[in-house]
Amino acid sequence: MQGHNGGNSVTAIWTNPPRSVKARAVRLTLHGDQLGNAETARRRHGTLSYTWSTFQQGTDVKVCVKFAGINHVACDWTKYVGNQG
Repeated sequence: MQGHNGGNSVTAIWTNPPRSVKARAVRLTLHGDQLGNAETARRRHGTLSYTWSTFQQGTDVKVCVKFAGINHVACDWTKYVGNQG
């Protein structure tokens, strides 16, 4: 995640997909609830990635990404970090 105070962009990255995988569905969840439809991550320089634009998740929210076909899930929590102005 990149941002602060509950407004973040989220990037899902699969660093070691098989060479044959050129694209894969990836899902974003907030506290376990899927946000929208699955998106398509595409291969660039040996990794698969997809970035969701900055949006308000709120603070103290568990944000997770999961690629279709693999068991691993990556999660992080949004945090309040104070005034960044």
